[in-house]
Amino acid sequence: MSRVIAVANQKGGVAKTTTVANLAAALSQLGARVLMLDMDPQGSLTLWSGRNPDQLEKSLYDSLIKGLDSREILLSTPLGADLLPANIDLSLAEMELVGMVARERRLGGVLAPLRDEYDFVLVDCQPSLGLLTINALAAADEVLVPVACEFLSTRAIQVLLRMVRKVQLRLNSKLKVAGILPTLFDRRVRHSQQELDALVTQFAREVPVLVDCAVPRSIRFAEAAAAGKSILTFAPLHPGADAYRRLARYIAGEAFSAEEEAAASSGFSLLDVQEPRIDVLVRKEPSTRRWR
Repeated sequence: MSRVIAVANQKGGVAKTTTVANLAAALSQLGARVLMLDMDPQGSLTLWSGRNPDQLEKSLYDSLIKGLDSREILLSTPLGADLLPANIDLSLAEMELVGMVARERRLGGVLAPLRDEYDFVLVDCQPSLGLLTINALAAADEVLVPVACEFLSTRAIQVLLRMVRKVQLRLNSKLKVAGILPTLFDRRVRHSQQELDALVTQFAREVPVLVDCAVPRSIRFAEAAAAGKSILTFAPLHPGADAYRRLARYIAGEAFSAEEEAAASSGFSLLDVQEPRIDVLVRKEPSTRRWR
């Protein structure tokens, strides 16, 4: 049974699609079987994967609304993961779901035929807290929250966490927060560092703040998307590629160094320190986990 991880934040421009594409590639490099799910009518993840959303004959809309078997829309991608694609038709789903029975659980039915085929399912949510995002949270085991290291972005987290708590109470008691992922971090800019510090101060005692996986701001991500590649293959030595490798090891349960494991066993988190560090993790040997 796969782990379903919704990558969500109602704030746009925080690198949700970038995170899904590159985390999927990094998990695939660890040997995991990964499925990406494009839940954004803009179809950015679909476009990144080398498919033109406007030319799709079938998309996630057909499975979500019309009941089409999700295996019939499954696509392979150059990112090393498979994809359930989206296009502008998905924007109609928000309205059409309103009158449906069990409208918040439609995505769970879409994923049911595929969950045994993959180790991880990564859901790229749209930038809103509408029915599509609620479907993703209701079907997910975990939610990963990318947050740009900017004032307006960090202010939006409380609203999302309140929504997560409501979903936990009413729809999905097993839903957990995998972590808050700082993105668009620029160590040269004081404001960026201040917002990273604020994330730790405000949220680290409530949910994990993945300071060690902070994703740097870089034009390389846009260039990788234009090339239809992950940052790991487009610029494998780039700090952004290393950030997503660390994130993949964290998600796979292999990210903690001996120092962090000792801290965890004592009940102390390295994220409780006043000065967040980006280079806490100690490199480990490549994983020997057998996914297949």
